[in-house]
Amino acid sequence: MIAVVIGAMLGLLLTLFGTPLFIRFLEARGYGQFIRDDGPTSHHLKRGTPTMGGAVIILAVLLAYGIAHSIVLLFGESTSGPTVSGLLLLLLMVGMGLVGFFDDAAKITKKQSLGLGPWSKITGQLSVGSAFGIMALLFPNAQGQTPGMTMVSFARRSHGWTLPSSGRSWGRSSSSSGPT
Repeated sequence: MIAVVIGAMLGLLLTLFGTPLFIRFLEARGYGQFIRDDGPTSHHLKRGTPTMGGAVIILAVLLAYGIAHSIVLLFGESTSGPTVSGLLLLLLMVGMGLVGFFDDAAKITKKQSLGLGPWSKITGQLSVGSAFGIMALLFPNAQGQTPGMTMVSFARRSHGWTLPSSGRSWGRSSSSSGPT
């Protein structure tokens, strides 16, 4: 739990202080929003606004995750280190961030407001999401549980809920495996 708190605070601080620096870096290189001349005049104010702001957030989260786990391991608070679930989520975030990066890079290089086409974005997102889904089923822990499940359940770890409208109890009990 302490790693989560440390990571959240570090991520927040890195994002708050890193974003203005990254914006200045992008502005100096001319990596900004392209606005069409035929659009509304109010949009012309956005011309030159740096894109790729998600890169700062992703970088801050990755650094914060690594630093937080290093601090916790260094002080002996935990011996487990990073979890498979945490690493898979980071991989998912980086993968989706790469799709966004390629979209922004296409906007900048083409010097137009359209980046990747809709099908390219969907294909990239489906590829990243599918890889995440498959990998979430491949890494069981010591108890044989994987980060993902093949079943959809809103009450995964419930030991029995009574729905007020029906009076029926849902969940697993020792004698049954479904609704009772």
